[in-house]
Amino acid sequence: MKLPCALVLLVSLAACGKPAVPPKPPVPVTVATAIRGDAPYVVSANGMVEPMQAVSVQSQVGGVLKSVHFREGDEVTTGQVLFEVDPVPYRAAAQQARAVLARDRAQADNATRDAERYAALAQKDFVTRSQADQATANAAALRAVVEADQANVETAQFNLDNATIRAPVSGKTGSLLVRQGNLVRPGASTPLVVINQIHPILVRFAVPERELALVQRYSRAGELTATMQLRPAAAPAKPTL
Repeated sequence: MKLPCALVLLVSLAACGKPAVPPKPPVPVTVATAIRGDAPYVVSANGMVEPMQAVSVQSQVGGVLKSVHFREGDEVTTGQVLFEVDPVPYRAAAQQARAVLARDRAQADNATRDAERYAALAQKDFVTRSQADQATANAAALRAVVEADQANVETAQFNLDNATIRAPVSGKTGSLLVRQGNLVRPGASTPLVVINQIHPILVRFAVPERELALVQRYSRAGELTATMQLRPAAAPAKPTL
């Protein structure tokens, strides 16, 4: 009977040797009144960012590319000068066309006055009707020549104006594909530069089929908004509806 008593005594001593565990402090609790309201519903999708449009800039005239007025990657605006093709031959052609127009216009004016005089003389039988008709036809032919000269002036001026190449749209320029000093020509397979319009920008992304009905519903109601979180270049953008 002595062995059980010894065990009971040992257990009691071991229990009495443990330190007392202090009680845990109370945890603060925030109380709020429950209310009923709308909660945002978020649909996440991976997408690709693309320019709204990409414009390939080409020269409409041929010649030596004399100067470049931007750097690769620059933001450019509509009408900004980008390149200049050597304008000397086009300036000379425009001056020549204007000179020819002035000469032929003077001849046409003189022929018109002659036709009027011949018509007056023909009424008095001082000249034949055939002579009057010939003077009238000559004046009409010279007026047609003047119209052709005017078209040549407009063409020459068009070529001269296009020797200065301007940005057709606002956007960000890409790599310079034709360097200064090279010969350019209309309709070349390689453009001078490509401009990407990025304001605004286009984001393409696929919505899960199970969310399509909700997207269409709120799109029609005009209550759908989209936010975009950009990731590193290696990963696509992730727009959130």
